[in-house]
Amino acid sequence: MKDVAVLDFGSGKLSFVVGVRSVDNSFIVKNYASIEYSGYYDGEWVSEETLSDDIAEVITQSGYNFRQRTLFVAVPSEFTQIKISGIVSDLGKKRTVSQSILSQIHNKAEGIAPTGYTALCSSALDYTLDGNLSTINPIGKTAQKIYANMSYVFGKDEFIKTVYSIVTNIGFKEVKFVDGVWAEGGQLIDESARVKGAVLIDVGYASTTFALIKGDGIKYKKDKSFGSGFLIDGLASAMGVEYETAQSLFSQITLNIESDDKSVYRYQIGSRRYECKAKDVNTFLHNRILTLVDFVNGCLAQIKEQDEASSTVDTASQVGSINLMTEFYLTGGGLSCIRGASQFFARALGREISLLTGNTAGWDKPYQTSAFATMEVAEKMNRKNSLLEKIFG
Repeated sequence: MKDVAVLDFGSGKLSFVVGVRSVDNSFIVKNYASIEYSGYYDGEWVSEETLSDDIAEVITQSGYNFRQRTLFVAVPSEFTQIKISGIVSDLGKKRTVSQSILSQIHNKAEGIAPTGYTALCSSALDYTLDGNLSTINPIGKTAQKIYANMSYVFGKDEFIKTVYSIVTNIGFKEVKFVDGVWAEGGQLIDESARVKGAVLIDVGYASTTFALIKGDGIKYKKDKSFGSGFLIDGLASAMGVEYETAQSLFSQITLNIESDDKSVYRYQIGSRRYECKAKDVNTFLHNRILTLVDFVNGCLAQIKEQDEASSTVDTASQVGSINLMTEFYLTGGGLSCIRGASQFFARALGREISLLTGNTAGWDKPYQTSAFATMEVAEKMNRKNSLLEKIFG
């Protein structure tokens, strides 16, 4: 099997990983490095002029020798857009649905990219056969009329051109761009949850993405400038200390238990030691995390409005609605860096939330999820498995 090389752009960390599929279906990691870098904010690089050096540095730190010249890049959500489009295909008579028929349906979507964006992938939220059978895997079933509820992901041209120029100058010959959130949802969330629709919340350093994963695609997504960096910066301002001082407190903080008036957190500035009330710090962070809860509830309300407003005779049933059976997943390093933050977030949201990580033992930290999910996609693309060759062009 071929080695797979992945470059993953977090909002605070830049990661590079090279691995190969093992016999137990996980990955053997051959090279890995992750560095802090300036990242991005609101869909723009914070320091584009240093990006080339950052990418060269993380690859150098990994010890990679460019034995594999194809690079897969995980595109962050803030540099992507999605479009949903229903496509009807009448086969003229009942036929057995094949991969080639589905590829023809995917072809019908060409030419709908927004200005300044390039198509990254197309995937079906679901297919409806002859108006009554809804499925995400119609191959082998018989139908005359197929309604495909399609999701298309587009990457920002500026991102693609910038990264392509840098990595080809470094030494890669071929570069393929993969939507990171699509990879996380499609590769790591079980199909049974995706059939019904699953919520994925990826909280990073400076960016958070809410996505409704449906079938093989993304039905809805929205980004918010929020993450651990905002929590640390806000706490530093509230305490009147430097960012690094506030950050040092995070190893002591526990948010899922009540603190009494005597509990304190300790920190040091120079040679002097200080104390602050744990209750005050926890209350401040609780309130900041509640803004994330408000964001998620706003997304859920938008999805409900969209579901109520949309209807078509070509679909067998209304799909994608959020209900008590909808599974929620949390990933990214933004909340996992604080003990109890994920639990507090779940309680405030009133939902049971599962932590989503990669499938490779020892490489299952929440901030590594996007890189290893992209590796799953990349390895399948190398094998030209299923519809992936068509999906990614």
